[in-house]
Order: sequence, then C-alpha cells, then structure tokens
Amino acid sequence: MRTGPGRSAIPSLFRMLEWHEHIEAERQRPGARVFLSDYNGGHPYVEKYLGELACTAPHRLADITRYAGLDEDLELRSKISAMHEEYDQVAYSERNVVPAGGSSSVLGTFVTWLAMNGHRRIHYVAPVYYKLAYLLREFGIDPVPVASGHAYQPGFDLRLPDERTVLVLTDPVWYAGRRVPVEVLDAIAAWQRATGSLVFVDGTFQYMSWDGRPGEASARLPVERTLRMVCPTKYLAIHGYRCAHLLVPAALRQELADLHINLHGDVAVSDRLFAHRAADLMTQHGNGDLVGHIRDNHARLTATGALAAWMPVETGFFLFARPRVPHRWFLALDEQYFELSGHPGYVRINLLNHTAIETLAATVADRPAPGSPQDGTASGPAGEGMPTVPHSG
Repeated sequence: MRTGPGRSAIPSLFRMLEWHEHIEAERQRPGARVFLSDYNGGHPYVEKYLGELACTAPHRLADITRYAGLDEDLELRSKISAMHEEYDQVAYSERNVVPAGGSSSVLGTFVTWLAMNGHRRIHYVAPVYYKLAYLLREFGIDPVPVASGHAYQPGFDLRLPDERTVLVLTDPVWYAGRRVPVEVLDAIAAWQRATGSLVFVDGTFQYMSWDGRPGEASARLPVERTLRMVCPTKYLAIHGYRCAHLLVPAALRQELADLHINLHGDVAVSDRLFAHRAADLMTQHGNGDLVGHIRDNHARLTATGALAAWMPVETGFFLFARPRVPHRWFLALDEQYFELSGHPGYVRINLLNHTAIETLAATVADRPAPGSPQDGTASGPAGEGMPTVPHSG
C-alpha cells in the first residue's frame, strides 16, 4: 500500500478505506446478509421527477449523432448558477460552474488536479467519502485530520493549521443526516481569508433538508477560495442517471473544466437531458415529495421498536441508529467506516431501502414492547438513549 514519502504508519483515513473494501467484497457475494446501509433505494416519485425522460427515448429528445458537450452547454451552466443564486443568495454565474457526469468523476478530477499541482498533503475534517480516500491513497497524497471528532458533535475540536493548504470538508455529514454547524463554517471561512487556503466541500447530499430550508450554509464560504460539489442525482434519489456539478472560483473554472473533459470525456446524451431536467426541478418544484417520503419511512421504522436508539436527522436519506438485535445479523456500516468512535452498535440505515426497513421491523415481531421491563435494552450514548422521539425538523 502507498503511504506517502517518509510515512511509517497508515493514516487513519486509509485504515477506514480497508474496512470499506472488505464489506464491498462481502456485499457482492451470493447470498450475502441484508445490507442495511445499502446505497440504493427507491421511491414513488421517479416518473414525476423524470417527466418526459420516463417514457421517451433519448433519440426523440436530442440529436444522438453528436457528442453531448456538457461543459459547452452554456444554457445548462446558466441554469445551475441561477438555481444556486436563488437557493443560496450568493452571486454565481456560469463562470463558476463545471458540470459533470456524477460526483465520482468530480472527485477524480479534483484529486488529479491536486497531484498535478504538487500537493502531497491535504487537511480534512472527518468523515470523507471512501472514494476520495481511495484516490488520495493511490496518488500518494497524505491526509491530515484537523479534528478528532465530527463537526456536528458537541465539543468539536477544530484545529486548523497556521498555513496555506487545502482542506476537505463533507457537508452534510451524510451517514448521520447532520449539517455542519454554521459556527464551524464561519471559523473555516475566517481561516480561509487569513491563510488563503482552498476548501473543497463534498456537498453530495446537500439540498435535502428535512425542515424545508432552501439554502446551504457552506455557500457562505469565500467563493474565490472554495470548490463545492453538488449532486442532483442524490437530490432526486435517481442514481441511474449520472449528474453532478462543481461550483468553483471563476479563475479556476477553465483549468478544471479542461482537466475534467480530458479525464472523463463527454457524458451520454441522456445524462445531459437529465442534468437539464434536474436543474429545472431544483428551481421550479423541488424535492419536497421525496423528503416527505423519507420522513414517513423514518417514522414507520422508529415506531416498530426495532431500534434501541437513533440520532436526530436534519437532511438526507440515511439514519444512524442502534438496532435492538446485534448488528452482526446484517451487513452494515458501523462507526469504524466513518472514522467515528463512541457509538458502539450504531449503523447507517438507508431510509429509502424497503428491504432494510422490513428486515429490521421483522426482528421485533415477537419481542416485548419497547421500554417495557422485559425489554432489557441498554441506553445509547449520552443524549441518544432509548426510546427516542422521531425528529420533527
């Protein structure tokens, strides 16, 4: 394994990556246990969100003899920038947008750009997505944590370096459905201005707020020193199309756009059509139906008594919770997969995965009622005991 120049120990981020590699191998075996933390999950609004893409072949909607030319599509880039101006109240233009075919390709472009510009070390706030960890490891870039906990936790101990560097931040913290607090983002913004540092925000799960708030607090980071990745496929939970975009300083846009197209090529015309559809939806209709469905699933699951404890959710479609039965009964991502400690027995649960929810509910078919003297379950970490009232946003 590559550990970077002069490294004698494996960084904790790369140890976390090894756990992901193990569970991915098990997930693909025939007859594997039910994967509570699955990446996939359906909902009843797919056709509504897709519109004509749900029933019309792409060749009837666009010229399929031509390359899709995603970055050349100024109308799309203008739609995206206008949407963000409306949502975030920040002055963006098409010169701040690099459209892409999915967030994974954006991560690949970003880490390649780091390596090409001589970065051999970056700083980060845990957790980060495992694909980013993989790319950093393979490019020999040393990841240095700037805190021991996660940003939403009480007493978060942010220790930013007194130097110009690159900081990677995930907002929201997707596995727990929690936003990065505004005061943390304000501290990072002040540090950016003082040091001239660049911040990359993995905002893959942004704009899925349970309380209906339209904007994202990470938009308050200095635009000229921030890269922010947004993923409309997650926003609509329609992952069969590939669509994402990167909001960038205008001075870096062409450099990053040229690198991206040379690394990944153009997208399929169907993905270009979906990118337009997603931008229109984000501006005109929103994803309130989907978020309502996620919240309904959350309420149904917690009402079953299958969970001993769970974290309150603010955004997204994942829940971090402790099942009443040992989680080894299932395939699931627990705290070690997110560089987290202090939450034994907690696992990530996909609230859009019907099989996962039904499997958990089946574990309490013949059990005592939650909280009864015969129940015998222990409370969770401080502030997260059982039973918990479902979060109302």
